[in-house]
Amino acid sequence: MSSFSTGKNALSISDRSGLAFPYNEMVTEWNGSRVHYTEFESKHPQLLARTHRGDRTALQFARPDRVEPPVPQLLTDNALQAGPTDSEIITVTLPGHGYKVSDIIRINGAVSFFPTYPQVSHLEDDDINIAAGHTVTAVTPNTFDFNPNDQITAFLTANCIPGTTTVYVDMDGVLTEYYQAIATFATNIGLLPVGPDWYDLTPAIEFQAIAAAGGGAYFANLDKRAEADALVDLVISKNGSWAVLSTGPTYNTEKIAWINARYTGARAPVSMDFATNFDKGPFGGANKLLIDDRTTYIDQFEAAGGKGFKYWESGGIINFGGSNMSITKVST
Repeated sequence: MSSFSTGKNALSISDRSGLAFPYNEMVTEWNGSRVHYTEFESKHPQLLARTHRGDRTALQFARPDRVEPPVPQLLTDNALQAGPTDSEIITVTLPGHGYKVSDIIRINGAVSFFPTYPQVSHLEDDDINIAAGHTVTAVTPNTFDFNPNDQITAFLTANCIPGTTTVYVDMDGVLTEYYQAIATFATNIGLLPVGPDWYDLTPAIEFQAIAAAGGGAYFANLDKRAEADALVDLVISKNGSWAVLSTGPTYNTEKIAWINARYTGARAPVSMDFATNFDKGPFGGANKLLIDDRTTYIDQFEAAGGKGFKYWESGGIINFGGSNMSITKVST
C-alpha cells in the first residue's frame, strides 16, 4: 500500500489569501481551512463560551439585619431639673444622649419629690412616667428639655367630641400669671422669704397677699400667661369651643372683665362658670373635661365623673429623679 508524499517540493494554495505557499508550511484552522501559518487565526473565545452560572451570594447561615429595639439608658439620681419660676420646662442631664428636637422619650422610675405647695408646681410621679412619653423641645450635647404639659394635645384628642364635650379651662395659673404676681407681692410685703422659688407659698399666704393687694384690683390687672393663647387655640381646634371655670363668687366681676377684654370673637368662651366653696366637683360629669393647675380641683372634678388634666408651672429650680430612673427613646 502506498503512502503520501512528504510534499517538500510541493506548493499549496491558501484558502484565505489564495496565494501559493510551501506545502509543509500550511496548517489547518478549526473550521478545516488550509492556510499558511502566518495567516492562521485561532477560534474566537466567544465561540467556545461555556455556560456561566450566577455568582453565589447567599449565605447558608445568614442572620438578616434588624432594627435594634430601644434600649433604656440609666439616669443619675437627680438628672431631672425643673426650670425657674413660671417656666414649663424640665431639663434632663444625660451626656451624649444623641436625641434631637421632636424625639419622643419615655422616662421610667422617676420620683418627683415636689413640695405640696403651690399645687400648680406639684408634679406626681405619673406625670413624668407617663407611658405615651414626652416630646424633646430643645437639646445641647449633654442635656435636653421637655414640657410635662405636652400631653394636653393627646388628652384632648382622646376625649373631645365637638358639639358634645365641654372643655373647662381654669383662669388662675393657667390663663393668668396668678402665681407670679402672688409670689412677687407676698415677697415684697414680707409674707414670703426672698428667694428664687415659690415653694413656701401656702394657701394661707395666698389669701393674705390677695387681700393686701386689693382683692378685685389684683385679679383685674393680672398679666396673661405667654402660653395662654396657644392653649385656648388648641382647645378650640380639638373641641370647637371652650368654657372658663374659676372659683367665686367674690371676684367674679373682675374675672369676667379680664376674660372679655382678652378673648373675643372666635376665641371667646361659650360660658364663664364659677365654682363656689372652692369645689369644682359639681361641674364634672360625662363629656366634661377640666384643665386646671390645682390637684384638689382635678380630684373633685374626676370624682364627679369628669376627666381632668393637671396643668404644671414650675415653682423654681429643683432637682429630682430617683435611683432606678431610666429613659428610652420611643420614636422620632
